[in-house]
Amino acid sequence: MNKTVFLTGGAGRIGKYVLRKLLDRGCRVKVLVHKTAPEGIASDHLEIIQGDILDRNTFSNAVQGCHFVCHLAAVFDLGSEVETDSENDYLFDHLIRGTYNVLEAARQAGTVELFAYASSDAVFSAIYKQHDKPITEEIELTPRSGRFYAMAKATMENMCVNYYKTYGLPYTVIRVGWCLDDDEVLLSFRPAFWESMFAPGERERLYAIRPKEEFLIAPLYESGDSVEVQLAHADDTAAGFVLALENHQQAANQIFNIAGDAPFKFLDCIDKVANGMGMPWEKVKLAGLGRYQISNDKARRLLGYEPQFNINRMIDLSLANDSGNR
Repeated sequence: MNKTVFLTGGAGRIGKYVLRKLLDRGCRVKVLVHKTAPEGIASDHLEIIQGDILDRNTFSNAVQGCHFVCHLAAVFDLGSEVETDSENDYLFDHLIRGTYNVLEAARQAGTVELFAYASSDAVFSAIYKQHDKPITEEIELTPRSGRFYAMAKATMENMCVNYYKTYGLPYTVIRVGWCLDDDEVLLSFRPAFWESMFAPGERERLYAIRPKEEFLIAPLYESGDSVEVQLAHADDTAAGFVLALENHQQAANQIFNIAGDAPFKFLDCIDKVANGMGMPWEKVKLAGLGRYQISNDKARRLLGYEPQFNINRMIDLSLANDSGNR
């Protein structure tokens, strides 16, 4: 793929994999860097652009002549329901104003064949809402109540669509499902990861049982059933973006879900994780979660997307990474 790509977020969880995959495919990649540059990557086809997503003048010239723009840079709110006005201002700047700046640079370049935008499963409130059918791209967007991040992502999806209608800039929106890297999967089995969602009385009960020692948890719905989530490896998610660029004619002006292969139950995996980490575990009920499954059928059909990492492989990689860091 002898193309030039302008990439934002190239040092992030997904972006570092996107960058490697693009370079492996022979692309020239211009990476926008504000504070953190990609580590451990050297290539004659890599150009670091020092700039700020909030100041278009620092990077607009670099977009000139690029065939693709892959916009991954964002900030995240950790799922908070309510933010202060100052936090919302920060999210507005980095999610809405920043994306606007990148869209404008792409529009003015006049050479961009596809603008790939990283949206989120937050636009349909995946984990916080009961979904009785697999979630497809046609679902009505229902960002979580009180969550500016989710609303901003839905707003920018609409802006990408309307930049095409108004200016003819082809877009692809990729709704990123929950994805983690090798060093993060095990965190989802730790109490601190879910503590803000513990059902009433669960925190006190847990820490009365295990007041001092470290332990893991298997989260449950309030009904007592095992919580199910659909995790993707960041490498699989990155593959979805690269496939969209490689198949840009099929991907143009489309929205895709890019998620893990299937939901898994924490209770089915907790023994493997606990044995691997040498730690005890407890069940804990959470409040405010629903069941969901995200369909990858459209991405599979049009892009050839096929997740390579199931939950067992992700846990194996995380355990190996964990033991290597001890």
